[in-house]
Amino acid sequence: MDDEVLIAEDLKDILNGLGIKNVAMKHDKKGAIVGLNEFKPDIVLLDIRMEKETDGLELGEYINKELKKPFIYITAHSDIEMIKKIVKTKPVAYITKPYKNSEIYAALLLADSLLGTAATGFFTFKDGYSIVKILLDDIHYVESDGNYIHLHTKQKKYTLRNSLDWFKQNVPSELFHQTHRSFIVNITKINKTTSKSVFIDSIEIPVSRNNSFKLS
Repeated sequence: MDDEVLIAEDLKDILNGLGIKNVAMKHDKKGAIVGLNEFKPDIVLLDIRMEKETDGLELGEYINKELKKPFIYITAHSDIEMIKKIVKTKPVAYITKPYKNSEIYAALLLADSLLGTAATGFFTFKDGYSIVKILLDDIHYVESDGNYIHLHTKQKKYTLRNSLDWFKQNVPSELFHQTHRSFIVNITKINKTTSKSVFIDSIEIPVSRNNSFKLS
Protein backbone atom coordinates (compact mmCIF):
# COMPACT_ATOMS: atom_id res chain seq x y z
CA MET A 1 0.00 0.00 0.00
CA ASP A 2 2.90 2.34 0.78
CA ASP A 3 4.10 2.04 -2.83
CA GLU A 4 0.66 3.05 -4.12
CA VAL A 5 0.66 6.13 -1.87
CA LEU A 6 4.09 7.14 -3.18
CA ILE A 7 2.94 6.64 -6.78
CA ALA A 8 -0.14 8.79 -6.12
CA GLU A 9 2.04 11.55 -4.65
CA ASP A 10 4.36 11.34 -7.68
CA LEU A 11 1.37 11.62 -10.03
CA LYS A 12 0.12 14.64 -8.14
CA ASP A 13 3.53 16.31 -8.55
CA ILE A 14 3.46 15.55 -12.29
CA LEU A 15 -0.04 17.01 -12.65
CA ASN A 16 0.95 20.12 -10.70
CA GLY A 17 3.98 20.49 -12.97
CA LEU A 18 1.65 20.38 -16.00
CA GLY A 19 -0.35 23.26 -14.53
CA ILE A 20 -3.19 21.13 -13.11
CA LYS A 21 -3.53 22.35 -9.53
CA ASN A 22 -7.01 21.15 -8.53
CA VAL A 23 -6.16 17.53 -7.67
CA ALA A 24 -7.70 15.22 -5.05
CA MET A 25 -6.31 11.82 -4.02
CA LYS A 26 -7.90 8.75 -2.47
CA HIS A 27 -6.14 5.51 -1.61
CA ASP A 28 -8.96 2.97 -1.30
CA LYS A 29 -12.10 2.04 -3.21
CA LYS A 30 -14.60 3.26 -0.60
CA GLY A 31 -12.85 6.60 -0.15
CA ALA A 32 -12.54 6.97 -3.92
CA ILE A 33 -16.30 6.62 -4.46
CA VAL A 34 -16.99 9.26 -1.82
CA GLY A 35 -14.33 11.52 -3.32
CA LEU A 36 -15.62 11.10 -6.87
CA ASN A 37 -19.08 12.25 -5.84
CA GLU A 38 -17.86 15.15 -3.67
CA PHE A 39 -14.97 16.40 -5.81
CA LYS A 40 -16.70 15.82 -9.19
CA PRO A 41 -13.50 15.59 -11.26
CA ASP A 42 -13.33 16.18 -15.01
CA ILE A 43 -10.84 13.32 -15.47
CA VAL A 44 -9.93 10.37 -13.21
CA LEU A 45 -6.58 8.55 -12.94
CA LEU A 46 -6.97 5.06 -11.47
CA ASP A 47 -4.43 2.59 -10.19
CA ILE A 48 -5.93 -0.84 -10.91
CA ARG A 49 -4.48 -2.32 -7.72
CA MET A 50 -5.60 -0.56 -4.55
CA GLU A 51 -6.51 -2.60 -1.48
CA LYS A 52 -7.53 -5.46 -3.74
CA GLU A 53 -6.27 -6.61 -7.12
CA THR A 54 -9.37 -5.45 -9.03
CA ASP A 55 -10.48 -2.37 -7.06
CA GLY A 56 -9.47 -0.08 -9.91
CA LEU A 57 -11.43 -2.08 -12.47
CA GLU A 58 -14.52 -1.96 -10.27
CA LEU A 59 -14.11 1.80 -9.91
CA GLY A 60 -13.82 2.09 -13.68
CA GLU A 61 -17.14 0.28 -14.08
CA TYR A 62 -18.70 2.56 -11.45
CA ILE A 63 -17.45 5.71 -13.21
CA ASN A 64 -18.82 4.49 -16.54
CA LYS A 65 -22.22 3.66 -15.08
CA GLU A 66 -22.76 6.50 -12.61
CA LEU A 67 -20.54 9.45 -13.55
CA LYS A 68 -19.91 9.20 -17.31
CA LYS A 69 -16.44 10.74 -16.93
CA PRO A 70 -13.25 9.79 -18.82
CA PHE A 71 -10.71 7.82 -16.81
CA ILE A 72 -7.17 6.54 -17.30
CA TYR A 73 -5.64 3.45 -15.73
CA ILE A 74 -2.17 3.39 -14.25
CA THR A 75 -1.11 -0.25 -14.02
CA ALA A 76 1.82 -2.59 -13.64
CA HIS A 77 -0.14 -5.29 -15.51
CA SER A 78 0.65 -5.99 -19.14
CA ASP A 79 -0.56 -9.58 -19.53
CA ILE A 80 -3.21 -10.32 -22.15
CA GLU A 81 -5.94 -11.40 -19.72
CA MET A 82 -5.68 -8.23 -17.66
CA ILE A 83 -5.61 -6.06 -20.79
CA LYS A 84 -8.87 -7.71 -21.89
CA LYS A 85 -10.43 -6.82 -18.53
CA ILE A 86 -9.09 -3.26 -18.81
CA VAL A 87 -10.52 -2.75 -22.30
CA LYS A 88 -13.93 -4.05 -21.18
CA THR A 89 -14.33 -1.14 -18.74
CA LYS A 90 -13.75 1.38 -21.57
CA PRO A 91 -10.99 3.65 -20.23
CA VAL A 92 -9.71 6.53 -22.35
CA ALA A 93 -6.22 5.08 -22.01
CA TYR A 94 -4.07 2.93 -19.80
CA ILE A 95 -0.45 3.59 -18.89
CA THR A 96 1.92 0.90 -17.68
CA LYS A 97 4.45 1.44 -14.90
CA PRO A 98 7.09 2.72 -14.95
CA TYR A 99 5.48 5.62 -16.82
CA LYS A 100 6.91 8.75 -18.38
CA ASN A 101 5.65 12.28 -17.77
CA SER A 102 4.98 12.61 -21.50
CA GLU A 103 2.68 9.55 -21.40
CA ILE A 104 0.64 11.12 -18.60
CA TYR A 105 0.38 14.37 -20.52
CA ALA A 106 -0.68 12.69 -23.78
CA ALA A 107 -3.35 10.60 -22.03
CA LEU A 108 -4.73 13.67 -20.24
CA LEU A 109 -5.03 15.60 -23.50
CA LEU A 110 -6.88 12.68 -25.07
CA ALA A 111 -9.26 12.44 -22.11
CA ASP A 112 -9.87 16.18 -22.11
CA SER A 113 -10.64 16.20 -25.83
CA LEU A 114 -13.31 13.53 -25.25
CA LEU A 115 -15.07 15.78 -22.74
CA GLY A 116 -16.12 17.97 -25.65
CA THR A 117 -15.19 21.65 -25.82
CA ALA A 118 -18.74 22.78 -26.60
CA ALA A 119 -20.24 20.72 -23.80
CA THR A 120 -17.87 21.92 -21.10
CA GLY A 121 -17.59 25.55 -22.20
CA PHE A 122 -13.79 25.40 -21.98
CA PHE A 123 -10.91 25.44 -24.44
CA THR A 124 -7.85 23.43 -23.44
CA PHE A 125 -4.35 23.73 -24.89
CA LYS A 126 -0.68 23.41 -24.05
CA ASP A 127 1.24 26.58 -23.13
CA GLY A 128 4.90 25.72 -22.61
CA TYR A 129 4.94 22.92 -20.04
CA SER A 130 1.48 23.72 -18.68
CA ILE A 131 -2.03 22.71 -19.71
CA VAL A 132 -4.21 25.81 -19.88
CA LYS A 133 -8.00 25.60 -19.65
CA ILE A 134 -9.92 28.80 -20.30
CA LEU A 135 -13.58 29.63 -20.80
CA LEU A 136 -14.66 29.84 -24.43
CA ASP A 137 -16.39 33.09 -23.53
CA ASP A 138 -13.03 34.59 -22.53
CA ILE A 139 -11.66 34.21 -26.06
CA HIS A 140 -12.25 37.39 -28.08
CA TYR A 141 -10.54 36.54 -31.37
CA VAL A 142 -7.79 34.41 -32.88
CA GLU A 143 -5.20 35.64 -35.36
CA SER A 144 -3.05 33.54 -37.69
CA ASP A 145 0.65 34.33 -37.92
CA GLY A 146 2.56 31.92 -40.15
CA ASN A 147 2.89 28.61 -38.32
CA TYR A 148 1.39 30.12 -35.16
CA ILE A 149 -1.92 31.51 -33.95
CA HIS A 150 -2.40 34.26 -31.38
CA LEU A 151 -5.33 33.62 -29.08
CA HIS A 152 -6.54 36.95 -27.66
CA THR A 153 -8.44 37.10 -24.40
CA LYS A 154 -9.34 40.19 -22.39
CA GLN A 155 -6.50 39.57 -19.95
CA LYS A 156 -3.79 37.92 -22.04
CA LYS A 157 -2.54 36.82 -25.45
CA TYR A 158 -1.49 33.17 -25.93
CA THR A 159 0.71 32.11 -28.84
CA LEU A 160 0.25 28.52 -29.99
CA ARG A 161 2.07 26.54 -32.65
CA ASN A 162 -1.07 25.58 -34.53
CA SER A 163 -3.42 26.63 -37.32
CA LEU A 164 -6.76 28.41 -37.57
CA ASP A 165 -8.25 25.21 -39.01
CA TRP A 166 -7.18 23.34 -35.87
CA PHE A 167 -8.84 25.99 -33.71
CA LYS A 168 -12.07 25.87 -35.77
CA GLN A 169 -12.27 22.11 -35.36
CA ASN A 170 -12.08 22.41 -31.58
CA VAL A 171 -14.62 25.17 -30.88
CA PRO A 172 -18.39 25.48 -31.52
CA SER A 173 -19.14 26.95 -34.95
CA GLU A 174 -22.17 28.83 -33.63
CA LEU A 175 -19.88 30.89 -31.38
CA PHE A 176 -16.79 31.44 -33.55
CA HIS A 177 -16.84 32.77 -37.10
CA GLN A 178 -13.94 33.13 -39.53
CA THR A 179 -14.09 36.66 -40.94
CA HIS A 180 -10.85 36.50 -42.89
CA ARG A 181 -8.23 33.90 -43.82
CA SER A 182 -6.20 35.17 -40.87
CA PHE A 183 -8.92 35.82 -38.26
CA ILE A 184 -11.61 34.01 -36.29
CA VAL A 185 -13.81 36.02 -33.93
CA ASN A 186 -16.11 35.29 -31.03
CA ILE A 187 -19.33 36.75 -32.41
CA THR A 188 -20.64 37.60 -28.93
CA LYS A 189 -17.76 40.05 -28.47
CA ILE A 190 -18.43 42.12 -31.61
CA ASN A 191 -19.71 45.61 -30.80
CA LYS A 192 -19.64 47.17 -34.28
CA THR A 193 -19.67 45.99 -37.90
CA THR A 194 -19.05 47.56 -41.29
CA SER A 195 -18.96 46.05 -44.77
CA LYS A 196 -15.22 45.45 -44.45
CA SER A 197 -14.57 45.12 -40.73
CA VAL A 198 -15.83 44.03 -37.34
CA PHE A 199 -14.80 45.65 -34.08
CA ILE A 200 -14.15 43.98 -30.76
CA ASP A 201 -13.70 46.77 -28.25
CA SER A 202 -11.33 49.09 -30.14
CA ILE A 203 -9.72 46.34 -32.25
CA GLU A 204 -10.62 46.41 -35.95
CA ILE A 205 -10.64 42.99 -37.62
CA PRO A 206 -10.93 42.62 -41.40
CA VAL A 207 -13.84 40.85 -43.08
CA SER A 208 -13.21 39.30 -46.49
CA ARG A 209 -15.93 39.08 -49.14
CA ASN A 210 -16.17 35.31 -48.85
CA ASN A 211 -16.49 35.40 -45.05
CA SER A 212 -19.00 38.21 -44.54
CA PHE A 213 -21.87 37.66 -42.13
CA LYS A 214 -24.62 39.50 -40.31
CA LEU A 215 -25.25 39.53 -36.61
CA SER A 216 -28.78 38.53 -35.66
